[in-house]
Amino acid sequence: MSIAVEIAVQDLAGLEVAALAGADRVELCVDLASGGTTPPPELVEQCTRRASELVAAADAKPHFDVHVLIRSRAGRGDFLGRPEEFVVDADEVDLMAAQAGESVAAGATGVVLGALTTEGALDVPAIETIRDGALRSAQAAVRGVSLTCHRAVDAMSSREERAEAVATLLGLGFHRVLSSGGAEHALEGADDLAAMVDAAEDLLAICAGGGVRPADIGDLVRRSGVTDVHLSARRRPGAAREDGAPDTETDPAIVAAVVETAGEL
Repeated sequence: MSIAVEIAVQDLAGLEVAALAGADRVELCVDLASGGTTPPPELVEQCTRRASELVAAADAKPHFDVHVLIRSRAGRGDFLGRPEEFVVDADEVDLMAAQAGESVAAGATGVVLGALTTEGALDVPAIETIRDGALRSAQAAVRGVSLTCHRAVDAMSSREERAEAVATLLGLGFHRVLSSGGAEHALEGADDLAAMVDAAEDLLAICAGGGVRPADIGDLVRRSGVTDVHLSARRRPGAAREDGAPDTETDPAIVAAVVETAGEL
């Protein structure tokens, strides 16, 4: 089994750390500590250009690429069981559709998005509008774009609702769903993740994210069957920075550890 490693980063230095340590892709955002928001197009362009350079120099995996988080506002705390964190109005939908298009035009290979109704179901019209912003931009550039639904699904109230959401997203053309299985830590949600994997029927990837640690990955993959793992790999608060270490919160040692562990599965 090949386990893909995705690292959430918020700057160019973080992208370089992830690439050089052997990650498969990054999810680029800003304000990561608050759940992340959409980065400016200038940063997207800078990061996608650097990713291409690293691939060309064989300093990154040949398929290493940049996915961009599309989110209009930061989170306000714990969102598990609180769908209101992902409810968006018409102005936010229009903004995120524009951001998705701008991110793809700036070179992003994929976008990461999601929206819920107040009842906790997928807001399909909002998702379609944001998705279409990315697809139009990709069409103009004559290339494809990868679509990921973010952890909005973890605000749903049950395993059955998350599994149903996977089937709906598959019909909407999505390629991946990021989830902790509705738990604070993905390992605790392994059974729910397994139900999502079953619902995906090998047609859509389930990416386990949320409190993932290198030591957890073996058990997490075996129990859930996920093929992708996601983590921020941020330095511990107050941890000393090594001499010559890049000026970023992305910790090279953590990325290297998770890449090594995933490669052994």
